[in-house]
Amino acid sequence: MPKLPGWYLSVPAILQQLRSPDAPPFLDRPAVEKLFSIRRRQAIRVLAAASGYQVGKTFVVERQAVVEFLEGMERSGVAPRARARKRRVAAALNEVAHHAAAQQVQVRTAPDVLRRRPGSLSSAIELVAPGKLQISYGGAEDLLAKIVELASAAANDFPAFRDLYEGRG
Repeated sequence: MPKLPGWYLSVPAILQQLRSPDAPPFLDRPAVEKLFSIRRRQAIRVLAAASGYQVGKTFVVERQAVVEFLEGMERSGVAPRARARKRRVAAALNEVAHHAAAQQVQVRTAPDVLRRRPGSLSSAIELVAPGKLQISYGGAEDLLAKIVELASAAANDFPAFRDLYEGRG
């Protein structure tokens, strides 16, 4: 897929600025560059696409023509799809960053912790009432270590774990 212009993401904000009462009736290339946050060559392309014309050495376009050009982009779905794609890519990148951060966490447990039985869990893990478990911890890694301890106890003797935590023990 070819790279879409970055200003597609700013179309709603650009339209808002162009619709304000103090917006100029005509825009030249430097005004388009500033409004769209683009460089010279891309500004010339926008001016041409919005039916701009040359007056002497200056390329200008009517403000209303730019509004209509941008509204057409919104109606066609090009700009909204670009914004949706940007959101999806950003979400995917955030997910990868969070996953990478989680991969860096090392949960340290003593070997004897992995052999514990339901009745010999540390005092930081306690059954407060039927259906209510309380875990005391000193940080995210410590919490994960306590959860590993609890899961190991369940795996080592599930019938006893079930009896203890379902109130039969």
